[in-house]
Amino acid sequence: MKYDINKLSLEEKIGQLFMFGFDATKINGHALKLIKDYKVGNVILFARNIKTPEQVFKLNQSLQKLAYQEIGIPLFISIDQEGGMVSRITSGATFFPGAMTIAATNDVNNAYLSGKYMGLELINLGINMNFAPVLDVNNNPKNPVIGVRSFSDQPNMVAEYGVAFMEGLQENVIATGKHFPGHGDTHIDSHLALPKVGYQMGRLNQVELVPFKHAIQKGIKAIMSSHIDFPALTEHGLPTTLSKKCMTGFLREELGFEGLIVTDGMQMKAIQDNYTTVGASLMAIEAGANMVCICHSEELQIKATQYVKESVLNQKLSEEILNERVARVLKFKEELNEIDLNQKYEAVQDIVENDQTKEFSYQVVRNALTLVKGHPLTLKKNALFIGALPIATSIADESDGEHSIIKQIKQNLPTLATYTLPIEPTELDIEMILHAAKKKEQVILCTYNANIFQGQIELMNRLSELNLDLHVISMRNPYDLHYAKKIKNYVCLYEYTPNSLRVLLEYLKKELVPKGIIPIAYE
Repeated sequence: MKYDINKLSLEEKIGQLFMFGFDATKINGHALKLIKDYKVGNVILFARNIKTPEQVFKLNQSLQKLAYQEIGIPLFISIDQEGGMVSRITSGATFFPGAMTIAATNDVNNAYLSGKYMGLELINLGINMNFAPVLDVNNNPKNPVIGVRSFSDQPNMVAEYGVAFMEGLQENVIATGKHFPGHGDTHIDSHLALPKVGYQMGRLNQVELVPFKHAIQKGIKAIMSSHIDFPALTEHGLPTTLSKKCMTGFLREELGFEGLIVTDGMQMKAIQDNYTTVGASLMAIEAGANMVCICHSEELQIKATQYVKESVLNQKLSEEILNERVARVLKFKEELNEIDLNQKYEAVQDIVENDQTKEFSYQVVRNALTLVKGHPLTLKKNALFIGALPIATSIADESDGEHSIIKQIKQNLPTLATYTLPIEPTELDIEMILHAAKKKEQVILCTYNANIFQGQIELMNRLSELNLDLHVISMRNPYDLHYAKKIKNYVCLYEYTPNSLRVLLEYLKKELVPKGIIPIAYE
């Protein structure tokens, strides 16, 4: 064995069970203290840690050097790089397509290749664990947090595409299926409160669990628990993350999962408000977790490691459980490839900033453009383009609105009249837009999660009552469809990203014919 658990101090063992986030683009006092003083053995990166590929490469290299020096064991360095709307690395390297975009191409090989190329870029940047794929079956049109992060609302399609993506990723990094046992049928975001899914086992086996079971059979190396109460699987109203019945009894013993169990962020309100981050960290380890993620607060990260240490010393947590959880982490760290910590960025630059990979990603988005109903757009002279600018719709997102659809239209189609639509238009906004639209013979309306921001639905329906050629293009969740019965011409792009804005322009200029299929049921 490369890493002998018997040679680790109690602090070093506990450190292997925690994963921390910090707010800087190079090692700061926070990161230094956690690795040096508290022996924390794993890191999660967010957009706040990433400026350029070269900077993140150097950051990871310096983090690993510090870990080898202080602990003698490499870090798992993880990231939420799902592609599409949840992408932490967005410039320099490839901006990969999101799950529902990939599924809309109706080609499962695109899922495998997206995972393969993404894993290759990540490992060359020094990231060895990815919190993807999303294996949630998004069958609730009002889901505020998953939506297009899911491949589909069909369990078998999620299983097929999710596993293909996982297999591609795992050629280079550890893939993490999430959010077990399924966040797809919730209408509450667990970042904000504790959702409950009350289905019985019959239904869970037919829907939610299908992709996870398939991924376990195919060798997924990690699974992330959700902070959701599933009464059929958990005890005492606990979220799955804190439930021994679910994490150990069900996931480990019944489903036979041998990989790493990772928690979702322990500062999410579902945990923090009900159990406290510190108390819940111990509960998660007792329930079965191998890695507890505390993404933000230095104070809570330190308190949680100390609380677990005290619990071992006063025999509240047995050494036996501690050792079992740690041994599994070490086993997966032994499988990591040796890294050359003196390598220069130039040695990996061609892999990370690869034009062919970028072109592949763009083509996936292009092939996903879906004409759901009606006829393709032919732009008329007297037309009005109305575009919603996105905002981050959940804490998982980091959309910042820098890629503006209106800006793109003004540059590329300067004669086309434009109107910027607030994400939640008021009655006054709607009246002003209707007033402008009445003078036009054609209106193109780009919506953004109108299933959640219902003012957009109101606008859509009122525009459809005017006697003009109306084309609706959804730029994220396709669930606007449930409210767009009167709309004759409806097109889907499943993400609001630089690639999809390029594709939208091509569509407006009639340079491409939509050939995607919609991966959700809407009739």
